Amino acid sequence: MSGKIADEILNNPQLLSALADKIYDKLKDEIVIKKLEETIANVKALQEEVKRQGEAISSLQNTVNKHTEAITSLQEAVKKQGEAIQSLQEAVKSLQETVNKHTEAITSLQEAVKKQGEAIEGLQKAVRKLQRAVMKLSVEVGSFTNRAGKGMERTMLKLYKKALELHGVDPKRVVHGMIKDEEGVIEKGKVFEVDFYETNDYVYVFEIKNLADKGAYDQIIIRKKLFYTKYKDKKIKIFLVANYVDKKVKKKLEEEGVEIIASHIIK
Repeated sequence: MSGKIADEILNNPQLLSALADKIYDKLKDEIVIKKLEETIANVKALQEEVKRQGEAISSLQNTVNKHTEAITSLQEAVKKQGEAIQSLQEAVKSLQETVNKHTEAITSLQEAVKKQGEAIEGLQKAVRKLQRAVMKLSVEVGSFTNRAGKGMERTMLKLYKKALELHGVDPKRVVHGMIKDEEGVIEKGKVFEVDFYETNDYVYVFEIKNLADKGAYDQIIIRKKLFYTKYKDKKIKIFLVANYVDKKVKKKLEEEGVEIIASHIIK
């Protein structure tokens, strides 16, 4: 039966054509629908992709905006740093000028110090010459004093009369005599010249010098030992009477209880 129907259709061109048109239309509709569905799916996928791309573009735009802000901020910072560098360069330039001025001042000062050093050196030479002259004069005066003997000592006692009287000393009673080392304090049997006078209670001993130096100190210590040994029952008061006395000698003699009467202290 089916074969017969098929033969009839095949042998009937009009039927076959009509049937073919029907099948074609159906197939065409199915293909169109399928294509349409595919197109819709593609459109949806494209929309999703466009949406994603839009979000990515928006995110990228935000990133670009942030970068733009960062670049602007960086440009401002660079500008400020440029201004700071320029200010620093000006400060360095000013500092360099100041350093140059200081260098010039130091150079000038060094030259002045050099000149002062030369002047001081010249002054030191002059002082040394003066010291030698003073020393020579001291020696000459000392020599003259030694030659003048009692007369010079008596003159100095008169010169310092008021100062001696303040210490309870009567310069008129001072005599020039000798003291012998009888017990060997210094050298047994040796005789030493001395200016002194004694009372019931005291023995006043005097060392009279133009310049009292270490030699005068040694002489006074010797006489102090001799008088303390000889006059054990009396109080001994020792005086140095001098025009000039060395500062160190003065201090040492004062520590020994010696009274100092002098016009000038030499440092």
